[in-house]
Amino acid sequence: MIKKYIQNIGINIFFLVLSVYYELTFILGNKPWAFYADLRGDQLFHITRLYGLKHILTNPVAFNTYYGEGNGVNFFYPWVTFYPARILSNLLNSEFKGMMAFLLLTTYLTFVLSYYSCRRYLRWRTKKSIIFSFLWTFGTYRGVDFFNRTDIGELLALICIPPLVMSFIDLIKRKNYSNWIVLALSMSWIILSHVLSALIMVAILTGLLIINIHNVKDIRLWVSLIKSVVITCLLTILYWLPMLQQMRYIPISRPFIAILEDWAISNNDLIANSLNSNYLQPNVGIVIIFTILTGIINFKGMSNRNKKLLVISSGLIWLCTKTFPWMIFQNTVINYIQFPWRLMLVASFFAYLLSTELIEKIDIKYIVMLIVFVLASHYSFVLSLPKNNVTLLNNNEKLEKISSKHFNNDYYPKASVKHTQSIGDKKFDINDKNAKVIGYSNTDTEFKFTLINNSKKRIEVDVPILYYLGIEVKNNNKIVPAAISSRGTVKINLNNRRNNVVISSRYTRLAKTSQYISLSTLLFLILILIYKNITYRKLAKVL
Repeated sequence: MIKKYIQNIGINIFFLVLSVYYELTFILGNKPWAFYADLRGDQLFHITRLYGLKHILTNPVAFNTYYGEGNGVNFFYPWVTFYPARILSNLLNSEFKGMMAFLLLTTYLTFVLSYYSCRRYLRWRTKKSIIFSFLWTFGTYRGVDFFNRTDIGELLALICIPPLVMSFIDLIKRKNYSNWIVLALSMSWIILSHVLSALIMVAILTGLLIINIHNVKDIRLWVSLIKSVVITCLLTILYWLPMLQQMRYIPISRPFIAILEDWAISNNDLIANSLNSNYLQPNVGIVIIFTILTGIINFKGMSNRNKKLLVISSGLIWLCTKTFPWMIFQNTVINYIQFPWRLMLVASFFAYLLSTELIEKIDIKYIVMLIVFVLASHYSFVLSLPKNNVTLLNNNEKLEKISSKHFNNDYYPKASVKHTQSIGDKKFDINDKNAKVIGYSNTDTEFKFTLINNSKKRIEVDVPILYYLGIEVKNNNKIVPAAISSRGTVKINLNNRRNNVVISSRYTRLAKTSQYISLSTLLFLILILIYKNITYRKLAKVL
């Protein structure tokens, strides 16, 4: 038992060292979290999200970001798993340091959960599990996400893909019915990190069910799946129910609608980029290309399991290319994935499982050589990132300025899309020329202005703040009714001569209820896990 604990400590230290190395390469290069104009990643968007989470527990809308427009991005883009970045920023008294610590934690968790998932659900030995964990965390597509696109949501989703898929396979193959808890927790994490990844994973799990249709006739298995679905819905209800409530009452503009065929990758580009195996363009990397080729050459001699892995990973890579007829799905719900190459996420997962099966059989010295090659390549790829048109994001002053001036009209009320200029310029629309605004200001949680009504008549004011359910308006410390204007902003009626108006946001009653449900469900699961752990220990003592 002591030997096992020592081994686990050693493995975790190893993962922590690798995590530091993974991030240290771009910190030493003085380009941490840099924005590359030629690559156009999501760094600026997530910086703004980070600042908008300062008071997220009580105020869903931040008024100090996105030009102070009151963008309700937190209603539509999940923030729960990103919130630790805000906690770390508070603890370290620095958004920059907090984000660096958060990215380090993200990499470490990717190592740990993939390793222990292999051990527990695939019954793999230590060496084999470490190989997969290393390949998965240092995967080329993850590197593109981390250093190029800075897609925080997808990076967070990557953490729980191994436990989700591996526990699902374990449930189907070995009838481990208690896996419904891990399934629910893993899928909930992914949903609360990146919705598009969750939709992709639902499709993947459905496909695995179909492939293993002969194993899913067990009623207890379906009971476990149903329990996991129900618990997942309850755990994530704090996100999807308030979002649906907003969309039910206010038409919302969806993010960028891509032409799927245009964003698919040509076969030549896929092979060339993967052989280069760098972080400049989405690709699967040379390790996976070599694995696929090796699998094809030795197909007849492979086990049925490895043949399935080869077919699945090859098929998913094919879906990333222009040879797949994406135009057929352009006007369907599938266009929400935006970029077909997102499927490299899951293609890499299955390909690295196959890679591990093949690599584990070779001599240890060649495995060490492979690890050294990947580590050196990683360092080289980071150094090869663009040198020109780079905005360094390595201090709090820059980050704060970006968060206040970054423009993003995703999740705008549809009526506001044509009025972004006037809203951003803080133009008030007042129906009485005798009334005028003499000043406005904004804080993290409030937008304030004073309006003088010289006509002493009731006037209608269209305020340049986006309207969402939960917006609260006070005039001279009294709550007044608010409505949505023709340009999708807050509209109020004022009849006092001097009006001191304060606009803030609150969670709706339905949103608060959904939060209580999610929290109660989480506590319920924790109690179940504690009970199972106590029962297991008592049984182990008896045996």
